[in-house]
Amino acid sequence: MSAVGRSPSHPRIGIPLGLLVLLLAAASILLAAGVGYLLAAAAGLREPWIVAVASAAGMALTALPIGALVYGLARTAERSAPAVVEPAAVPGPALTRERFMELAEREWSRARRYGSGAALLVVEVDRFARHVDRHGRDAGSAIMSALAHDIAPTLRAADALADYGEGQLAVFLAHADALGALDVAERMRERTELLEVEARGERLRASVSVGVAHLRAAHLHLQALVEDAADALLAARQAGGNCVRAAPVEVSRFSAPGSRRNDQRAPKP
Repeated sequence: MSAVGRSPSHPRIGIPLGLLVLLLAAASILLAAGVGYLLAAAAGLREPWIVAVASAAGMALTALPIGALVYGLARTAERSAPAVVEPAAVPGPALTRERFMELAEREWSRARRYGSGAALLVVEVDRFARHVDRHGRDAGSAIMSALAHDIAPTLRAADALADYGEGQLAVFLAHADALGALDVAERMRERTELLEVEARGERLRASVSVGVAHLRAAHLHLQALVEDAADALLAARQAGGNCVRAAPVEVSRFSAPGSRRNDQRAPKP
């Protein structure tokens, strides 16, 4: 699942196939000529170069047709090979919510089928509405952009990062166990504490709450995983923010002090 980090495409560096065949044929001819000359000289023949030329000619008659045959077969195989199509570039470090859910659905199905493990993290800026009210919507956008750019390089190529909602990012971790997902979430929380965002000449700091849901047998569909992550995020908010909580959790549906103005669960995709 290539989202944030797509695997880099490495340029193909090498010798063209036709030139390689010619070089190999020439090397074979020269080698035959050299061996023929040495053998003739060792046998005491007066004109060993004649033997060398004869050896080279014989080798050429053998090597050149074989080289042409190899070249033709290689070209045929090359034309019949399927073309490699690079994935379309995603603008910015984060996917849209819709694209993220498509990729998450695919990876969730794969993890369920092969038991490879997966986790969904919902990262929310604490008191995001207050930042916007005090410093403007541009400040909120700057905080989210800085957070996404800080998180993206820490993820693997198989993981995905998305703009998930107002003040929220979502991360889907492929091939992740429960402890690994918690470790990733905690490192995100710690890194955010160190971020400074400049907006309108002011330096702003923010913290995040993170809800973690690791794939379990009870998650019979992706929406169950999404709801568990939303519940874990709500528990982190109710604990005062700037913390990580993992599902399954018991949460209260009443607003906690310092939570967002809209303290409902994340909307279903």
